[in-house]
This record gives sequence, structure tokens and C-alpha cells, in this order.
Amino acid sequence: MRRIITYLFPVAIFCFLSCEEKTTWNIDSSERFIVADCIITNEYKNHELKLYYSSSVLNQKSEAVSGAIVKISDGINQTEFIEKAGEPGKYVSAAAFMASAGNTYLLTILVNGISDSAFAEMAAINPLEPFEIVQSDSLYRFLYNKSPQPSMTEVFYDWSAVPEYCVAYGSCRAAEIFYTLDNIDVSKIFAPEKITIRIPRGTQIIRKKYSLNEEHQKFIRSLLIETEWRGGVFDTEQGNVPTNFTGEIRGWFAACMVLSDTTLFD
Repeated sequence: MRRIITYLFPVAIFCFLSCEEKTTWNIDSSERFIVADCIITNEYKNHELKLYYSSSVLNQKSEAVSGAIVKISDGINQTEFIEKAGEPGKYVSAAAFMASAGNTYLLTILVNGISDSAFAEMAAINPLEPFEIVQSDSLYRFLYNKSPQPSMTEVFYDWSAVPEYCVAYGSCRAAEIFYTLDNIDVSKIFAPEKITIRIPRGTQIIRKKYSLNEEHQKFIRSLLIETEWRGGVFDTEQGNVPTNFTGEIRGWFAACMVLSDTTLFD
């Protein structure tokens, strides 16, 4: 197995969402390859796909892959993705659509003489779990409760209504991601601590919970081992993050059911 770390999401976005403390990693170089990042959901909207080249240099800006022909089909209907003007490497569906459970979706990509494809199926989702807001010094923090089934939950905070905290924090918004995975990993248990995001009263909290099928869960676990869980007491050997593409492209194509809610903490 080649000893490499590949960043399958742009490093800047991943660090922003995870809010990780600084960690020193030794990264082995490798030949770069194309990475695809696409999640379609049961939300009726124009869905997005990102294409970029892998990088073995920490914090290096991802190089976009332009000029691709991208299509998604459910066996009956087909939707083409168009590269977004002014945002190289970002492709948006030409028409809004909503993915649904029971369908198998096929993503095909043709770029730079490479033709590749991946399949995705949607898993069911449990209702959003109750959460708690607990005291943290003079402020507060969000307390995540695990889901009974594998899931990924994005939590977005917006305290624009509290301008003095915007100034003190340096931004009016922040976000983090929480996972419930069916696995027991020493690397997860002894992972480096995250920076605690503290919020003031008057913060708007938006949650988006994504269902994960078994294969998508394995992909996320592998990605976390190479990124968020690395730098702890019991690191595992570095390796290739899995992919569900059949050819030269790496990354993951997923179909997820999504539930969301908005709460004003006042």
C-alpha cells in the first residue's frame, strides 16, 4: 500500500468545518490524480460536484479540474452538470432535482481523456436528535447527541445579531461536523482535541443531518483516520483513502437523505 495522504476535500474547507488544533504531519508525496466530491440529497435544488487535483502539500490550494463532461442518471432521467462561471472545478446541475430512496444513481465523468463512473444509493435516516446547549466559561457550547444509526451532522452557527461577539471572535459565523459511525477506533478515542466553539445568546443554530450507507461510512472513517483523527496517541499507518469510482478518479459519490432544523438560542 502506498504511504500517502490525499485530501479528498479542500483542506481549507475541512479545517474550517472541523476547527482542528494545529498538528504536525509528515506527508509522503505521490503522483497527483483527479478527485471528485459529490453528494446528492433529497433536497430539491441544483446539486454540485467539485473536481480538483490531489495534493500532498499541507494547506496548498487545490487546483481545479475544468472542462469536464459530467452527468448523473437514475436509469430513467439524466441530468447534465455545467461548470459554474467564475468558479473553476465547480459543476452545478443544469436543472434542479431531488434524489430519492430506492433509486441507484450513476455519475459519469469525462475529462482530460479519462472516463470514469461511480454508483450511489440512499440510506434511510432517523429523526434529528434533541441537543443541549451547556455553559462554557462565560459563554455556551453545542452538545451533540449521537444518532442511533450512522450519520453526519453539520452544525452552523450565526451570531450576526450580536455584533460585539462578531468583533471579539473575528467572524459572525462558524461551523463544525459531528459523526456517528458504527466502529470502535483507538485513533478516534485518542484523537487530538478540537477547538471548542463557544456561542453567545442570540445565536442562530442550523443543523443538517445526512444519512450514511455502509460504504459511505467506511469512506468517512478512512478519511478521518488520515485527517481529523491523526496526530493523536495511537495513529495508524497512513494509507490510501477508498473510492467508489471504478477507474483513475478518486473521491466519493454519495446519495444522502437530509433532515434540517433551525433554532434560535436566546
